[in-house]
Amino acid sequence: PFVDADGRIYGLAVYPDDPGIKKCAQEAARLIQTERSRCSFSADQKEHRRGSFPALSTGVAHGNGRTHPQNIVHNQANTSALNRLTSSKPFQRLSGFATGVFKTWAPRLYRYCEDHFNDLLSSDHSLVRIFHNSVLPAAAFNFGPRTICLPHIDFGNLPFNLCWIWALGWYNWKKGGHIILWDLKLVVEFPPGSLVAIPSGVCRHSNTCVGKKEVRYSFTQYAPGGNFRWVDRGFQSEENYHAGLTAAEAREEKLRKKA
Repeated sequence: PFVDADGRIYGLAVYPDDPGIKKCAQEAARLIQTERSRCSFSADQKEHRRGSFPALSTGVAHGNGRTHPQNIVHNQANTSALNRLTSSKPFQRLSGFATGVFKTWAPRLYRYCEDHFNDLLSSDHSLVRIFHNSVLPAAAFNFGPRTICLPHIDFGNLPFNLCWIWALGWYNWKKGGHIILWDLKLVVEFPPGSLVAIPSGVCRHSNTCVGKKEVRYSFTQYAPGGNFRWVDRGFQSEENYHAGLTAAEAREEKLRKKA
């Protein structure tokens, strides 16, 4: 656990000792390697604020031009590749392992995510749950082959939630691939097949370089904040919600937001 001066846990570094999970992580890396050649990446998917490597997200998200929570849409080639990855046994097991850690270390936060996601799915049957063993509605695959993230904050994510990041590939983790938590002045060893959970919506992070002939991929599960706001606003936009408030309710809402 990453612990503050008052003993509060705000993140986790997880180094699985289970040979089965280690094998799954290697198989997951090989799957990304295979699917990378089958994808068709746009210029924006190759070069973005997180770095210079192809990346695709999938799942349910609100924001980035979406007027309500929707399934993230891709071209046919990328959709097929993402479906093969999310339905594969290695990624299903990695997702389930992260869920077990989540439920163990942050049970109240887990229930919060679970309740909101279940309510959202019940409100719109067109929404697709990509991992049935996870309460996180979205996932990102970084296709490398040398995934080196620039310092960034995932400001679209629920600020107080944990983002679950798996490091995958083949690289010397003593020399590179470390995750850096800039605001916290922490550098954490991040071997292939390990997992970190950080509040990526408020915590600036990146990772160090790996060797020119080394391979590093990553797999992330996260929760867009817009999904939660949509549920909390009675399955409507912020604008429509505020338009329906009385003057007294608007004052109460202002105080609630400030708190």
